[in-house]
Amino acid sequence: MRLRANSNAVAAGEPDVASPNAGWHAMAPDWELISDLLGGTRAMRAAGERWLPREPKESLEAYRIRLSRTVLFNGLGRAVQTLSGKPFVKPASLADGADPRIRALCRDLDLGGRDLTTFARDVLRAALTDGVTHILVDFPEATAATETLHDERARGVRPYFVHVPARDLIGWRIGGGGMLERVRLRETVSERDGVWGEKAVPQVRVLEPGSWAVWRKPDSTEDAPWRAVARGKTSLTSIPLVSIYAGRTGFLTARPPLIDLAWLNLAHWQSSSDQRHILHVARVPILFARNLKVGEDGVEIGPNRLILGDGDGADLRYIEHSGAAIAAGRQDLADLEDRMAVMGLDLLVGRTGGATATERAIDAARADSALSGLVREVEDGLTRALSLAAEWMDLNPAATGRVTLDPDMGLDAQEAQEVDLLLKARIAGEIDRPTFLAEIRRRGILADMA
Repeated sequence: MRLRANSNAVAAGEPDVASPNAGWHAMAPDWELISDLLGGTRAMRAAGERWLPREPKESLEAYRIRLSRTVLFNGLGRAVQTLSGKPFVKPASLADGADPRIRALCRDLDLGGRDLTTFARDVLRAALTDGVTHILVDFPEATAATETLHDERARGVRPYFVHVPARDLIGWRIGGGGMLERVRLRETVSERDGVWGEKAVPQVRVLEPGSWAVWRKPDSTEDAPWRAVARGKTSLTSIPLVSIYAGRTGFLTARPPLIDLAWLNLAHWQSSSDQRHILHVARVPILFARNLKVGEDGVEIGPNRLILGDGDGADLRYIEHSGAAIAAGRQDLADLEDRMAVMGLDLLVGRTGGATATERAIDAARADSALSGLVREVEDGLTRALSLAAEWMDLNPAATGRVTLDPDMGLDAQEAQEVDLLLKARIAGEIDRPTFLAEIRRRGILADMA
């Protein structure tokens, strides 16, 4: 099948092409929390009252001071780093029968230097954080309508992958047979602005089977209508978009598998703010005075000063915090950190349930873990995307071979049981936190975590 793209400028417009649909809005709140947490302390502080509410009657100045003292313990980011790294101890590979041209394509999948392993890691990480992510198989525009396949090969033109994060797929429409008949992708392109400057230009790419269009606003005015500035035709009978799910809830919708960990991390952020504030208060003792003789110049506090009382009830002393609340807050933070440290491990634990003794063997446990399932999704998605690329290149889709990631990344049944026992012992206070984390690291589970 010959698949080519040609463009023609158009001036027609359609309003609200950039408006996300209902499915996007349903998923967006989870993405917002996860994105801010992964953005670290700076992003969480910028979010302000969205994630750290102001207390009743707390002044704005006092709130800003409290916010500026709060530092994020990024348990979510560490879990994502650990989980997304485990399947790539070994590089991603293609089956032995893969066409040499497909192998060459895999050395630079996106025309930006990302090879198969790097691209697969980014895709898996996005699926972990967003619940679903997408790969668009694109092809450079032809320089002329009469350009042949030989001409394109002479120019070195070939298909390439575009990783589309879930939040950039803002709309879709399903046609007969459950097939996509239209998708809308939000993009930002960088263009020259004068001699030295650059500007970011938002646009929306609309894809339909056999055609595409790019929409922009003619100027930066908020109310300016979106207009189609380019259109093109392809010989592709379907939209070359491959979706990879980590927590599917419906067609192109998903729930992030680490969202519960994200909420726990938010609780830690808020508790940490309380802890930092009470430590500040406790470190500043309050001077209490009763029945003192006060002269015209008041009471002068300092060395070599005599302060007189007035009667038996006279008193002058510093009042300090008892520290009980500080200890409780410290314990709360430690407990949250322990839970965050192992919550991501649920994705590594095999779902053995009521399996037989044979099915509970190490290989079966690894194969049944949630992370292993996601790895298979990534393998399948990349394999499908390479098949679409093969069609662009007039190759037999079967010549792509199957993409394979490292299968040895889960916990076996014994390891899962040991982790569970360690967690219970930590929660019960039978072992301290350093011992707990040391045992987890000794098993090679949290080797990358501090």
